[in-house]
Amino acid sequence: GCIIARSNEAKALGIPMGAPLFEYREFMNKHGVVVCSSNYALYGDMSQRVMQVLEMNAPEIQVYSIDESFLDFDVPNPTHEAQILRTKVKQWTGIPVSVGIAATKTLAKVANHVAKKNPEFNGVFLLNEKNCEVTLKQFPVDGIWGVGQRYAEKLIKRGIKTALDLRNADDAWIKKNMTVVGLRTVWELRGTSCIPLDEAPSAKQSITSSRAFGRPITELCELYESVASYAARAAEKARKEKRLASSMYVFFVFHPFRSGGNSVKITFPEPTAYTPEIIHYAKLAAREIYRTGYSYRKAGIILEELVDEDSYQRDLFANKGPLHDKQKQTMDLLDKMNRNFGKKTIHLAAEGVNKPWAMKQEQRSPRYTTRWDEIPTAKS
Repeated sequence: GCIIARSNEAKALGIPMGAPLFEYREFMNKHGVVVCSSNYALYGDMSQRVMQVLEMNAPEIQVYSIDESFLDFDVPNPTHEAQILRTKVKQWTGIPVSVGIAATKTLAKVANHVAKKNPEFNGVFLLNEKNCEVTLKQFPVDGIWGVGQRYAEKLIKRGIKTALDLRNADDAWIKKNMTVVGLRTVWELRGTSCIPLDEAPSAKQSITSSRAFGRPITELCELYESVASYAARAAEKARKEKRLASSMYVFFVFHPFRSGGNSVKITFPEPTAYTPEIIHYAKLAAREIYRTGYSYRKAGIILEELVDEDSYQRDLFANKGPLHDKQKQTMDLLDKMNRNFGKKTIHLAAEGVNKPWAMKQEQRSPRYTTRWDEIPTAKS
């Protein structure tokens, strides 16, 4: 596996993000570094709990990612309010958070970085007219929200190395070389809000389900099981969002590490979220891209071109009768059973039973908040 998250102590040791674990195993053992497997159920649940606390205490909120939100506050003392909110999140969920306060989203991201990296601010930093210039002068241009690596390289070549340099850059040059999106970032750094708060997130345009295998796979039968399992999970996510997929992208990644892979795109006859149908096409795709003599370390499914289940252009000759209704009823029942009695209580046989190929999570922490059998026991 790869290193995907590090504590501050691990970062201080020089352990890089994205590095293969086997390359640092000996180094980690020497320094007593604790390694934990991914725990997606716990991450998702704790993220939802944190966001609920924020929603209860903020007039407006945009959930930006699993661990980040934008809040809109209009209070006389925002630093004091942020400290109260930070304390409440910590008390109610046990999760430490940092808060950056500023006039725009881009400046708030800069302020958040300062709050996170400097303990003297106690997790909250207010970026205002008094400290803005000094802060931006010390902030590297490649760390600015919306400035990717390619743009950062171009800016540095022009001598624009800090956020302050970018703020003071020529508008015409920025628009020509970074488009209007880059110009919007510059204006945000100047304190003019150009990226409004999006309280109603846009509907998803794709859904991905992918995992690394617990061991290299060479047999097509096991690849069939894996893509069927991922296809079922992606279809379940689509139904939860009330979306249908118009096409599907299936991919394999070769073993060993960084050795490439292959993929294929399938277009469905009609948009669908019916698990058996998606599994059927996923297996056809797997058969097409499978190569004898290769070993694989990862597979994945991406449902694309999603449309709303209640408003999409149907095929004139598609089945609109009882079969279509029964498919929806079957999926509704499947999802309800799995919600009430636990994931995979009912699943298709194509997904496999024992799944010897499945991702290893031998060092996973307990799923304290979503599994009855993993709730910690308190003794007194």
